[in-house]
Amino acid sequence: MPSQFNELEDFAESNETLKTNMNFEENNDQVKRRTIAGPWKNVAEFKKVYRWLYGPDYNTESRKLALSQMKVWGLRRSTLCPAAVLATNVMVEVQLKDEASSIANNDDLQILYASAFTRFFNFMSSIMQTHSIRSMYDTAKELGLASFVVDLRHICSHGQVLPPLEVLRNTAQYCLHWLRDYYWNSQRATMCDVDALFIRRKDKTQCDLNIGRLLEIYDSALEVYMQGVVNLKMAKRYLHGRRFQYLKEYYNLGKCKTLAEIFDYIVQKLGQLVKRDIAIKDIAEIFVEAMLKMKYFFNVYEKAQSSDKHLEMLLEVTQTLFRMLALYDMLDNFFETLFDIAESPLASNEKKSGASFWAVQISKGFKAYRKCKDLYKRELDKNPNIQEVTFSSTNVTKVSHHVRELLICSGIDRRYTLILSDTMRRPWIWSFERSYLEKHLEMINKYTVPVIKRLLYLIEPELTVDEMHAFCSLIEAYFEDTSDADIRDNSKIYTSQDILNRINGRDTEAMETDNGEAPLERVEKTDNYGLWSIAPDDDLYNWISCPLGRLPWE
Repeated sequence: MPSQFNELEDFAESNETLKTNMNFEENNDQVKRRTIAGPWKNVAEFKKVYRWLYGPDYNTESRKLALSQMKVWGLRRSTLCPAAVLATNVMVEVQLKDEASSIANNDDLQILYASAFTRFFNFMSSIMQTHSIRSMYDTAKELGLASFVVDLRHICSHGQVLPPLEVLRNTAQYCLHWLRDYYWNSQRATMCDVDALFIRRKDKTQCDLNIGRLLEIYDSALEVYMQGVVNLKMAKRYLHGRRFQYLKEYYNLGKCKTLAEIFDYIVQKLGQLVKRDIAIKDIAEIFVEAMLKMKYFFNVYEKAQSSDKHLEMLLEVTQTLFRMLALYDMLDNFFETLFDIAESPLASNEKKSGASFWAVQISKGFKAYRKCKDLYKRELDKNPNIQEVTFSSTNVTKVSHHVRELLICSGIDRRYTLILSDTMRRPWIWSFERSYLEKHLEMINKYTVPVIKRLLYLIEPELTVDEMHAFCSLIEAYFEDTSDADIRDNSKIYTSQDILNRINGRDTEAMETDNGEAPLERVEKTDNYGLWSIAPDDDLYNWISCPLGRLPWE
């Protein structure tokens, strides 16, 4: 196209965009928005075709460009392409053939116009289709079309003699003007681009709402349960309004006799939702996002850490929730999200503390699960005829007898440990590569330290006992309270890079110990600092001059 035409096109686009924005701001409250998938790439492409068709400088060349683009739209969406666009397409196409004089015979040209009118009216009447039978005149009236268009359509479809060519040309121009006012102007004034990332399918949105509501009830029940509430009557003292009504509804639906029973009932409903909507691609993200909105769930760590009794109460009622997450392969997503929150500088301290607490509980469950599987594997190697143990079950409220035996033999206290299960898709043992640990060491803080220590047992290839001992010592030294001058006076100051070096097997001069050395006896002293204690006054060695991780006699 000529450069002059391009300049005018750019000017027109900017001018029309400004007008559209002004009109939209004025009528913002009156416009009801809905999201549809159009065949055009964006609003700019739609407006460009509009200018080619109806702009102040439109011509034959611009209309050819518009026709080509509308055909592309038809290929993109096929029968889902807007009917008004398809109607515009057929009318412009016959006009261009008429202007090009490519049809020498007027009779053939009349036939083309007649076919175009028939298709035009069929396209537009499809918009108004309902289950009730209506006449074409009623349809035209609702669309705002003049009645003579219906008469012309009847003559073109059923008449023995077609209307004069001049009548057909004038009616074609009328139809294009009507399409401009009925469709193109209204769409151009209200249409706006949307980000595909924020478009959600209806089934996905409904699934999100259902899961969110169930977890909201779960959170309310957990809050009053940790206060010592045992039934619905007592819960009324702590919950009010919508929260209590939702809890009451599901308490009665589940025919619960005690408050503790509602947790298993809600998990059962959650499992049914996940199983039904498992085809939704982002079901795990939906579930994790809903869990992050549970307020008390992330604040319960204070009460749980205050006593073993409260921790036992908490894990007893949340066992089934985490087992369901593991069963449907969503626990790893939740764990990663908790880890990210714990090391995020933007999250609040309360949120990071809650995320750290639950990440530690999950990692303890991973470790217990791994110990059970390792024990089962050793027994299977000794006796291949032993009864097979199933680590996954659709009944997440109970643990099988054989798994319970493995837990007891592995020395795992079920009262303070999450008992996890296999996923339905694949049996797994959670393990992490050293690179995973290195990545999180770069963001290490006091909230991620307890999580990282738990993950040491899950690193592949496995760390030796000495490596784990040295690694924990480095972390404790890195976060040690340095208020005591004697503690600060060391020949080497350790940083997070030393921890990374240790994981990679470097910095052996400062960290490696002789495996042949006999272990040191612990000094009977009350002032302990992690694994270390204050040396007695009559000690022969000058411990102050000894770097951390080395012994004075080395």
